Amino acid sequence: MMMARVGAVGTLAILLLACAAGCGLFKPRDPRPGGGPGVNCATPNSPDNVVANVLNHYAELAGVSCYTDMLDSAFAFHPDFTDSVEAGGTVYGSWTKSVEQTDATLLARNATFHAVVFDSEYAARVISADQRTQVRFYAYHLIIRERSPQAAPDTLFRGLADISFFQGGDAQWHITNWADKRDGSGARTWGYLRRVYRVGF
Repeated sequence: MMMARVGAVGTLAILLLACAAGCGLFKPRDPRPGGGPGVNCATPNSPDNVVANVLNHYAELAGVSCYTDMLDSAFAFHPDFTDSVEAGGTVYGSWTKSVEQTDATLLARNATFHAVVFDSEYAARVISADQRTQVRFYAYHLIIRERSPQAAPDTLFRGLADISFFQGGDAQWHITNWADKRDGSGARTWGYLRRVYRVGF
């Protein structure tokens, strides 16, 4: 009699689980809005989330819109001074959000492998009195492999990134300013990588 009850309880439990699965109670959590299908783009309600989206989705084709959504409408990129001198001309001129969107998309289309790492913060953060602006100072490295090499023979890029974040009226944070610098390692910078993918200047 006891065995029959145990069997009945087991059968009932299996039926309940099957029903729950069919009703969608155990569906996987949907990714947050932003990016392509299946891209988990964190809501930019903190500078840390903005940084996470940059690291996870820069040079990733499905996630490129998540990366570019982290840029403020007033975004500006500033290259390392020596990179600018070596490039000559106007390749770095007027580097706005729309330029960065096109540049990042072209790179993502050509990248077969990417890894972006902020290794450390090389200086203390600067935070405004109203807590709505932050400047962070990162040492970084990137590894990029390309389908059709544009930056060859370089695959490792290193340098320093001084990034300004601003919290808008909607409480979301975005990047307003990005200043790139060489780090003394002799490696090409992120700014150099950006330069080789800029078109139409």
